[in-house]
Amino acid sequence: MSNRKKELNRFMSAQGTLFDSEITEGALDVSMAFRDSLSKDLRKHKESRWQVAAKMSELCGRNISKDMLDKYTSSNPDYSMRAEDLTAFCAVTKSVAPIKALLEPLGCDVVTPEESEFVRLARLERKRVEIETEIAQIRHRVGIAGS
Repeated sequence: MSNRKKELNRFMSAQGTLFDSEITEGALDVSMAFRDSLSKDLRKHKESRWQVAAKMSELCGRNISKDMLDKYTSSNPDYSMRAEDLTAFCAVTKSVAPIKALLEPLGCDVVTPEESEFVRLARLERKRVEIETEIAQIRHRVGIAGS
């Protein structure tokens, strides 16, 4: 490998990537957990399914009915929610639990708006450490004492 490629990868995180581990057969069958999450959010939400469907329709610009919500939460695999509808559902219910249910088998999580500043801070801190390390290495190579 050339030095240039080594330089590019020097500061990569030691954390594995999303697809480093082998996923076993059936491990991504998230249908029931996802549907259960939708049902729980609808039960907890203060508005009726008709109201949730109406607000989702407004946000998506297409008709979403109470019957559709009932089908999405049923155990029948023939009915599945579109990604756009899921986004609208989460906006109306103010819950990211259904998205978390989809990401859990991958070992991923959702960053809420409240947590996003902490994530940004952590990324900046990591970048600062990387830059300081690189500066120290350059100073060492050219013979300049650290400050």
